[in-house]
Amino acid sequence: MNVFTTDLALVITRLALLLGLGWFLARQGWVVAASRQSLMRLVIWVFFPAMIFDRVCGNPLINSGTTALLYLGVGFGMIVTGILVGRLVAQALALPGDVCRRTFAFASGTNNFGYLGIPITAALFDRDVVGVLLVHNVGVEAAVWTVGISVLSGKPGLAGLRNFLQPMPVALFLALALNFAGLGAAAPTQFVQGCCHAVGECAIPVGTILTGIYLHEALRGFRLFAEPRLTLGIAAVRWLIMPASLLLVAGAVITDPSLRKVMLVQAAMPAGMFTFLIVEMFGGQVQVSLRYAVVTMLACPVVTTTWLYVGARCLGIAA
Repeated sequence: MNVFTTDLALVITRLALLLGLGWFLARQGWVVAASRQSLMRLVIWVFFPAMIFDRVCGNPLINSGTTALLYLGVGFGMIVTGILVGRLVAQALALPGDVCRRTFAFASGTNNFGYLGIPITAALFDRDVVGVLLVHNVGVEAAVWTVGISVLSGKPGLAGLRNFLQPMPVALFLALALNFAGLGAAAPTQFVQGCCHAVGECAIPVGTILTGIYLHEALRGFRLFAEPRLTLGIAAVRWLIMPASLLLVAGAVITDPSLRKVMLVQAAMPAGMFTFLIVEMFGGQVQVSLRYAVVTMLACPVVTTTWLYVGARCLGIAA
């Protein structure tokens, strides 16, 4: 598969421009704190649930409960594996303090599965594969808000299960229920899906601009070339260990062709951009997660395209 396409270059360029726009809006003071909270609520409660329903409902690649569970399970396992790898690397590098190590582990496991993963998947493959990615991503969300938060906060427990009642999981479960009941092609469902399609198109651009807005405040005082040991750990996990591990599992274990394509894209992703917001919420070290996001995003044009190329050849995947 030729990953060095105009579409992929446009995806990465568009992402950078939208982040820059968000940063500029915040720098000019055109978006105040109250507006940020309202935008966040709109993205999480409206735009992303609408996009999930649109991409999943009627998707022929998600036609059984067993298939959906496979996609969810792989997403969940990917995050848990990344957290475990991050914890081991943090210990091997003797990163200072338990909070620092827990934050590093959480950031290691949380890749950019949505904001960058979705448009890149759409640029390389058809919309049904994007639907598989969205189901996979709910498994990712489940792992982030249960195992991830438990590790980050240092407080084991299942309190994060309440997040399954949030709009995104509810939209997914509703879409899957309609699929399994054979109602995905019914006229009322198609009407709702059309409305969701129009609304869901706002999810990625608005969410990315919002990330740029938050980055403006988070980057104050940030020094790119500080903390060499931490940066080494970031490179080891995100640029080597996790991509190689995901591609190995995809090639040796996974037979579903659509899921293999999803895993190819996930293997090439940088760290999640929103991770530092979650870290701040649960008492981790914001600068650790911020360094993870910034370093991997800056290297994204080279690292992501390289792993997409290598992975596609190893897995025998065509666009």
